[in-house]
Amino acid sequence: MTSRPGIEELKRLVAERFPMEAQLVDAEMDDFDEDAYEIWLEKFCDTTNAAMQRRDAAQVDAHLLFISQRLASADEHVRRTLDVAYVENLMCNLDPDGKRWAWPRIPANLKALYSDLWGTPKI
Repeated sequence: MTSRPGIEELKRLVAERFPMEAQLVDAEMDDFDEDAYEIWLEKFCDTTNAAMQRRDAAQVDAHLLFISQRLASADEHVRRTLDVAYVENLMCNLDPDGKRWAWPRIPANLKALYSDLWGTPKI
């Protein structure tokens, strides 16, 4: 699988697994090109962050497990895209209590990427 189709496939899989969140993200994509998959993934991360703010454990766990599994089997391009478009934005705008609640839920491979960029949250 070449790099661009890999990202397109990832978007398709996310939308298939999380159709309600995909509809919300699609509604925000009017000002972007149809193939702005990285931005689409950033906005999908926003739905994860919103679930973290609500303390919606089921939704947060489902998102994180799914992304963690995709990361585990990703080629280098998809891995870098997940790192920049999803993990880099993870827990964005969460207060310290939200980070304290969310951090233990994050799978190890996502934590490693997050920590490489932001360090381990002070919780």
